[in-house]
Amino acid sequence: MIERETLQVNEVEALERSPQEFARMVRDDVEGEGADIVMVDGIRGYQLRGEDDRMVQRIHALGRYLNNMSVTTVLIDETQSITGGFMATNGNLSYLADNIVFLRHIELQGEIRKAIGVLKKRTSDFERTLRRFEITAPGIKLGEPLTNMRVVLSGTPELVDRDEDT
Repeated sequence: MIERETLQVNEVEALERSPQEFARMVRDDVEGEGADIVMVDGIRGYQLRGEDDRMVQRIHALGRYLNNMSVTTVLIDETQSITGGFMATNGNLSYLADNIVFLRHIELQGEIRKAIGVLKKRTSDFERTLRRFEITAPGIKLGEPLTNMRVVLSGTPELVDRDEDT
């Protein structure tokens, strides 16, 4: 996609640009290059500049601008821990999202595995099951729903008998 010039990747060092400068770069790409999808991989950069109190406002403003320009926006928010209590976002940003897809590490039978699920889809219904997933060379592989487990979002799911009423 990069060779076909249908994808542009811009690495931005969070400490070198203010949130306003970053937003200006995004606006320039949308207006000048016709970008119709923007992914911000790591909204933590807003916090690195010591502006926690304004982070939500700045991301909200950028998100509203992109929405008004009919740009699909993907915000990546990493969690602070691999397992343990589940939070949709660390910065209380879930209200901005039309859709929330989450990836979760789980420990199962002595192995670290990954689960994926949809937490929110604003305009329609969605599949509510959690599924195992893997990232492989050809792409993402989704497994069957994790129906024989409970408390998966805790990070340490429990296996249950299929016959057990849960």
